[in-house]
Amino acid sequence: MDMADCHIEEIKSERAAEWDEFVRVSPQGSLFTTFTWKKILERGTSFIQRIFAAFRGDKLIGGVVLTEKKQLGRKVALNALLSPYLGFLLAPAVSTKISERLSTEHEVLTNLAQFLEKKYAQIDLINNVALTDVRPFLQRGWKAHARYTYCLDISDTNKLWNGFDGSVRRAIKKAEGTNLRHGIMECGVEEIFDLLQKTLTKKGDMNPIPKSLVSAIIEAGELENQRIIVGARDSQNHLVSSIVCLLDERRAYYLIVVNDPEYLKTGTSSLLIWDLALHLSGISVRELDFIGGNIPAIARFKEGFNPCLKTHFRLEHWTSPPFRVMKSAGRRLLGH
Repeated sequence: MDMADCHIEEIKSERAAEWDEFVRVSPQGSLFTTFTWKKILERGTSFIQRIFAAFRGDKLIGGVVLTEKKQLGRKVALNALLSPYLGFLLAPAVSTKISERLSTEHEVLTNLAQFLEKKYAQIDLINNVALTDVRPFLQRGWKAHARYTYCLDISDTNKLWNGFDGSVRRAIKKAEGTNLRHGIMECGVEEIFDLLQKTLTKKGDMNPIPKSLVSAIIEAGELENQRIIVGARDSQNHLVSSIVCLLDERRAYYLIVVNDPEYLKTGTSSLLIWDLALHLSGISVRELDFIGGNIPAIARFKEGFNPCLKTHFRLEHWTSPPFRVMKSAGRRLLGH
């Protein structure tokens, strides 16, 4: 493929539909790389979301999605909160020959990498599981860090139930025997955010997720048909556990999970996953991405549902060594 006429442009609102159609067909595409998601993130945070697309003539052949921040006077390209997969996208392969396919993909990724290296002092992006060949980045001195997620096949709920560990089935039955009301339900921003605070700060950690972002996701009209919320309430109607799940054409995403620490031993978390799986299967969604398998304790909990382990890559590159030194020194001063 001759890439001499390849050029890169930022996607603005007038080309949003064209970009979202590209995301729909790209193997690396997901809800989180759409222009729609960019608008939701920008409503909920103070950061700028950028979409840069590679074109050959008028044909869109690749792209990259990132959060642009300014740190220590330099621009950096990073991941976004509550966005599990940003990073690089490619057009569907048009050749059945691996040599031709890889040549095209490598050229596109190399052009995008070169473009980002000229714009940003630091690049750190978590990519979709479908980006499996990261050699173009390694050859340019980038670092590729393997990350893991668990995906659950929910197409056959009988098979799914029989595949659960016995401890998971017992937890679900235990929770079903309580007086908790559970299932698909309306859950307000205030109550979900209050539980998020309890979930993330129970060990003294800070909650990095602003209420405005939670609100932007839960109240986004654009997500009306792509958002499912399951919850559990006690006899006083207090929300004690909830899952905010988002959908695209490929799968569902286990995005925001909140629990009252006092109910962690009731089996409610397992029950809500089962409620969610039953609902998703009923609307012909075939896969639930648990989003993450990197924290040992959380990974062990998810393993009880008998999911499939998948690998994806966090790609990192520093174009300014002095900036890296300054940023590392700043993190040490802050105790990070």
